[in-house]
Amino acid sequence: MEPFRRPIEELPGDPRGLSLEYRQRQVLSGQEEPDGLDEWTVTAKVKRFWNRTVGGDIGSLTVLRLRQDERFSPHPWSGLEGDAEYSEAFRTVLGCYDLGRGGYRQVFRDTMTSADGDLLVLTRVRLDPEWRGFGLGPVFASQALWTLADGCSAVAVGITPPAVADEGRRLTSAEWDRAVERLAALSRSLGFRRRPRPLGCLLDPASEEARDAREEHRRRYDALVDAWSELHPR
Repeated sequence: MEPFRRPIEELPGDPRGLSLEYRQRQVLSGQEEPDGLDEWTVTAKVKRFWNRTVGGDIGSLTVLRLRQDERFSPHPWSGLEGDAEYSEAFRTVLGCYDLGRGGYRQVFRDTMTSADGDLLVLTRVRLDPEWRGFGLGPVFASQALWTLADGCSAVAVGITPPAVADEGRRLTSAEWDRAVERLAALSRSLGFRRRPRPLGCLLDPASEEARDAREEHRRRYDALVDAWSELHPR
């Protein structure tokens, strides 16, 4: 197991207080197509200490779920095609979905363990800078995706790193390249793999590789808790 990138002494709070809060959002419409699209936001929270200076919301993750039933259609995305926030997700969905024949593309059916489930698309992920470097980002993401991917054939990555840094300034070209590399590393650690064109980067939630990745992150979380407990004995 690789060591943490930052010393445990710099961890700002007790990792045993970490919890995940799930919130679902649906668009109300008189049309049927938007009914097949759900948005889920998962918020990572850490229990606040008595002084209120540490804790609260420390990160979030957003996914879109396209349902594989009579409501499943990429057409609700047509209004998002020009939206920079969702442009990568839009291209990812169209890479998996066959507009002409309907349903998943044949290459998707040939690649995934099952093609009978929904499609989950990861569109945003964030962790506050002071909590980075301890492996909590992958722990948070793997648990959230494992929970939300129940009944899904695949999880797709539809993210483009933001061009603006946390403090509001615009990223340099080198900084943006590093952000892309970090996102790619996170995706690989979660079990995402580059699939045949035009599918892009997909996670097969039914695969042994996906289960092994989740268990590895759970072990890393346990190791982080143990290290914190040794440093802060009760």
